[in-house]
Amino acid sequence: MNVSDAFHRYAEKVCEQIRWKKAHPAVAQEIEDHLTDQKNAYLAAGDSESIAEEKALLQMGDPVSVGAALDQTHKPAPQWGIIGLVLLLFVLGGIIQVLLLKTIPVGNDALATHSAQVLFVFLPLSLATFVGMYFLDFSFFGKHPYVLPLGLLMVDLAAQLFGVSYCGKRWFTLGSFALSPLALSLLFPLAFCGLFYRLRSQGRRGYLISGVLAVVFCLFLSYCHTFSSVVTFVFSAGILMLIASKKKWFDKQRNMFLLLFLLAVVCLIVLLMFYAPFRYRYGWERLYTIFVPSGDPMGSGYLSTQLKTILSHCVLLGEGAALSETQAYLLTDASMLRSDYLLAYLTYHYGWAVSGGLVLLLAVFLGLGFRKALKQKSIFGQMVSLTILCTFTAEILLYIPANLGIWLIAPIALPFLSYGATALHINMALAGVLLSVFRTGEVYRDTQAPLLSESKFIQWNDGKLTISFK
Repeated sequence: MNVSDAFHRYAEKVCEQIRWKKAHPAVAQEIEDHLTDQKNAYLAAGDSESIAEEKALLQMGDPVSVGAALDQTHKPAPQWGIIGLVLLLFVLGGIIQVLLLKTIPVGNDALATHSAQVLFVFLPLSLATFVGMYFLDFSFFGKHPYVLPLGLLMVDLAAQLFGVSYCGKRWFTLGSFALSPLALSLLFPLAFCGLFYRLRSQGRRGYLISGVLAVVFCLFLSYCHTFSSVVTFVFSAGILMLIASKKKWFDKQRNMFLLLFLLAVVCLIVLLMFYAPFRYRYGWERLYTIFVPSGDPMGSGYLSTQLKTILSHCVLLGEGAALSETQAYLLTDASMLRSDYLLAYLTYHYGWAVSGGLVLLLAVFLGLGFRKALKQKSIFGQMVSLTILCTFTAEILLYIPANLGIWLIAPIALPFLSYGATALHINMALAGVLLSVFRTGEVYRDTQAPLLSESKFIQWNDGKLTISFK
């Protein structure tokens, strides 16, 4: 579509009146398209090109007045309800950490020091991370889809080469701080999302490549991270690919999804039934005790049995009935309670109403989030928001059964509430990106650029590969 210089100047004058600069490209495009359509209508009616152009501009009106009117409607749209929920959950998480201080045994200075770091260092940093991601332009992940996957790969490689081994995993350490490999895996769905979006320009071929990439991601996560990471990724990526197929973002046909969906399910079953049991000696026992935890109450079913016994002593509101010495000891392990079994601790000490209320707040957050995500006008805005919300959903769906004594897969985190410092940072970062989409997604415009077409760092022209370091 050819746009005249007069139309360009008119659009620029309109945009000068709009204070939200991120809206300028979208507004200019809409103005120029409308003027061009009006011009074509006048040309079809028999006017000359100059007359048609002049009439189109006159019909549009004074650019200053038009821009002033658009300035009132084109503003960032912060979702104060969802922001309030995130901050409420974050504050409640901090309060819970204070309550957990009483579970630290007298004389355990190392754990007391770590708890102080959580309260006075990690909480403020994670809040700053949330604010930073909130004001980040989320389109970065679509324009530069390699950055996050390569960054995660480099961190994992550094952890494998220089990290500290703990519980069978390599932890990447920075001085006295350690990055959890389990928590870092929460970023892989978002990393896949950027690549998935850019492959959209290749139609069915891109969809098929995305399926292959998803399998590669799964295998990498199963080796460098944990099986719960694989489940979280498969859930998030699977939902994303299902929606892409239903909305025909890649192709007018949907049948390709069926093959990829079945492939993902088969891969998951294979990993669950064969890979995990052979890699971890307790794999088969864990599969058995999920159905019959009493079959090995002092072995692989021990924790599940004890948690169910503890929960049977809980009441609706207030502290539960007296426990045995062994069960009471489980509720004084601050490091375990802070990360994996926070809901069980809260249920025993404060009642089902308190833990149920927290779960209800998380459900409301997800409900509002999915409702807003499905209303996003841009494909990439929907992709990013749905991916992040599915990641949160997978975390919650893994966490709640583990705290109910249904112990199949170790949980990663309960978003905004359980700690791990790394998990807290990443969940707050993901929440920031999600709310960035909701705030500015209205003016984002999708592109069909292939993965390398806009790269200024690597270019391929006339059979020559050019790498620019400028």
